[in-house]
Amino acid sequence: MKYTLSVVFFLVTIVNNAQSKYYNYNLYDGKDYLFTMSQSNDLMLNSIRYIGQEINSSSITKKEEKIYSTSLLIFTSLIGQAITHEAGHQSVLSELGIGSVNKPFLDKNFVAKVTGVSNETLINLRDNNLPNYIRLHTAGLESDYAYSRKSDMYFNFNEESYKVLYPDYLMRKLGTQLYYFTTLYNSTTRIKEEDSKELDRDVVGNDIYGMIRHLHRPSMEFYRYTERKDLTDEEKSYAKRIGYYSLINFLNPNVWKLGNYKLSKDVVGNFSVNYSLAPFGYFTEQNAYLQIKDRYKLNPYFRQYFNKSYAFFAGGIALHNYTFHDEKFILNSTLDFWEQPKDLAFWAKENEFGIGLKSEFAIRFSKRSNSTKPSAYFNFGMSYKTDGFIPEAPSLSEDFQIHMGIILSLKK
Repeated sequence: MKYTLSVVFFLVTIVNNAQSKYYNYNLYDGKDYLFTMSQSNDLMLNSIRYIGQEINSSSITKKEEKIYSTSLLIFTSLIGQAITHEAGHQSVLSELGIGSVNKPFLDKNFVAKVTGVSNETLINLRDNNLPNYIRLHTAGLESDYAYSRKSDMYFNFNEESYKVLYPDYLMRKLGTQLYYFTTLYNSTTRIKEEDSKELDRDVVGNDIYGMIRHLHRPSMEFYRYTERKDLTDEEKSYAKRIGYYSLINFLNPNVWKLGNYKLSKDVVGNFSVNYSLAPFGYFTEQNAYLQIKDRYKLNPYFRQYFNKSYAFFAGGIALHNYTFHDEKFILNSTLDFWEQPKDLAFWAKENEFGIGLKSEFAIRFSKRSNSTKPSAYFNFGMSYKTDGFIPEAPSLSEDFQIHMGIILSLKK
């Protein structure tokens, strides 16, 4: 039944008018906690877009435009990215029923963190559910990747301008990349685990070093704050591999403000190339963004997952913001399929196949009275996935979700 409902949504035929901006606020993600990683990212991203659209009107001066850009750069670098990054970590704990506290404001050591979890709880998670324990480390960077990928989609489908979103996009790209670059040199930290009470400590410390140590040696002595000096030579080599692979992120055209390309009379397109971490290693990704006759917006992608020594292949396609019946209805659908290492294990050669389906259908209940007022839609959807990892999806296990929220629409 779960498959049938999703497939029916997925195969609906629609027509799109591409002259509107849509702001999706997902109010319910089928969970008994706030927020999932997806909710946090959508709330932050669409709020920035909506506020930026209101500020960057046609009457804005060059000086005011610079003030907006500078303000957004400062906001994202000091707090904006920290909120969604730490929410990524917290969402893993929330999905597992583990309470925690998100502290995105920088402390005296200039560190944002998630706290409120005991050593005993973390040891139990590591010893009994290693994939989720590793994901607890990688979820912050996973959230950064997912947020940037959504920004790419808005840019490449001509739903957002660089003037509105690029300062946020650039700072997030740079912040994420600086984190990856710490794997390429010897670094030390002033933060000592014993200097704070157990429940005041960050749940994982350095995301990448902690991930690497526990992937290679999950049964060694437990401590949270892994430093480079704690890694073996093999683990340091793996860390450098992560750092060098992350340079792929600079191949993304939007980093350089390279807009869409006219591929034919009826097709406009662009692409993005991404790199991020997974509960068993990391992945690379290639996206295409195709607008066909200004009516159909398609995002096919290919992805390559890597654990210690083996590669596994994945792909999918998304249908983005299709409207029909004079924009009374909006449909979004995605299909994901993958091969991933058996049991999401770092050392596994065997693979397991998985599939995910998601569809959301929005109905307009309030039409704009003039060009400056938004239309409003009630958005309802369902998703299903088998066992396995989908970036930004809450669970690594088989999961069925109901989604509800509001979509606001403004004319460009």
